[in-house]
Amino acid sequence: MDSAYAKAAIVSSFVGLMGLASYGVVQQTREIGEGRIVMATGSSQYVELAESYRDDMERLGIKFEVRRDTEGFQTLRALLDPKSGVNAGFIKGGLVGSLQGRYASEKAKGRHAQYGKLFSVGRVFHEPIWVFTRKDEPVATLRDLKGKKILTGTRESGTRRVARFLLKANGVDDSNSTMIPEGLPGDAAPLFDGRADAAILIEPPDSESMQMLLREPNIKLMDFSAEAEAYDNRFPAISKVVLRRGAVEFNPLLPPSDITLLTTTAALVVRADMHPALVSLLTQAVINNPRPAFDDLGEPVLFYRLGEFPSVNDPEFQVSKDARVVYKSGDLPLVLRHLAPLNAQFGVPFSFTAFAHSYAAKALLILIPLLAILVPATRALPALYVWMVRRRLVYWYRQLKKLERTLDSRGAKYDLEVHQAEIERIDGAVRRIRVPHYFSNELYDLRMHIDLVRKRLQLRPSLPMAAE
Repeated sequence: MDSAYAKAAIVSSFVGLMGLASYGVVQQTREIGEGRIVMATGSSQYVELAESYRDDMERLGIKFEVRRDTEGFQTLRALLDPKSGVNAGFIKGGLVGSLQGRYASEKAKGRHAQYGKLFSVGRVFHEPIWVFTRKDEPVATLRDLKGKKILTGTRESGTRRVARFLLKANGVDDSNSTMIPEGLPGDAAPLFDGRADAAILIEPPDSESMQMLLREPNIKLMDFSAEAEAYDNRFPAISKVVLRRGAVEFNPLLPPSDITLLTTTAALVVRADMHPALVSLLTQAVINNPRPAFDDLGEPVLFYRLGEFPSVNDPEFQVSKDARVVYKSGDLPLVLRHLAPLNAQFGVPFSFTAFAHSYAAKALLILIPLLAILVPATRALPALYVWMVRRRLVYWYRQLKKLERTLDSRGAKYDLEVHQAEIERIDGAVRRIRVPHYFSNELYDLRMHIDLVRKRLQLRPSLPMAAE
């Protein structure tokens, strides 16, 4: 009865623990939610790069959506708005960096504190800062744009904010110049019809409009060679590249001489609360799908250097620690690497994959020191098991020995009926004991000894009563 009760208690406890564990897993997976990445893009180059991630994402069970209608500050605001659904997006380099320092307004500094909470999963390609003017304009530095009409990009674009920041650093602002919130089309018409004297663009060199502008003979591209190192020193998000003589065309020779440009690098950023498993999978997709070295026409992309991008170095955003792990190892963490494609194949919700990824490492951290204790302890388990089985036999051996001592006594304590009842009680209890086959010989030895005591009891005559 006691054994059956103990077994029932153990089974009930186990079932209860498993039930609680299952409930906990279900609750955690509900909090994780579905595996979905909604990426804000904007420009065609961002869209093209985002679409290259799609196959990797869907193969690993991630629902992947690309939104093409947000850019610049719209993307930043969407990333901070939990109702927008956007949890990843491309941001122009220098945009968030321009929201701090003495050239930024108090309102901009407040925005920097908010946007700085986003995490980066890497920089993906160069976006040079192009400053175009008409050939007849005597412009050699940004300071020469005072009093000019300047195209700085649309109001929501990242280009406009970075351009105005650089202009302000050179003493050019709304008080002494005209800032036009428009972009420059590929035909450069606003520069020719007098609507603008200069235009600042931040675009990759292989965009269609940029290729047209680089071949337009009646405009010129500003050379930053005299001050490029200073910009590089002062503004962490800005570096320099050199457009070499003839890099665009050899016939006609374009450009006719080397031109030093300032450049930023586009960043892929994610919400701070994006699940670590999603960050890891997105980072792996970014690493596996760098921007191609050739454009749509098969021409080499200017400033492309094999292995330069994607880059884990980000001067504006904190790089996610989960992204750093993937960059360092070059592969996904073990659980995600094997479990994500398997679960996707069998239709298991991504939340269970994310749960396993989150807690597998923690379980190992607990299990490893626990094993260091348990492995030596397991050596004592066989001896403990033997002791637990034998202790039941030893108990009845003690009872039998106690009876024998009574038989050996010579006095009034001897009572045949009482002793016979005791030997039968011991014998009945021992017959009900269940032991493994390995211990059967010890059980039968005990029963044999019980029989010996019984025979001895039967052979010994009753002692006369003390009164007689």
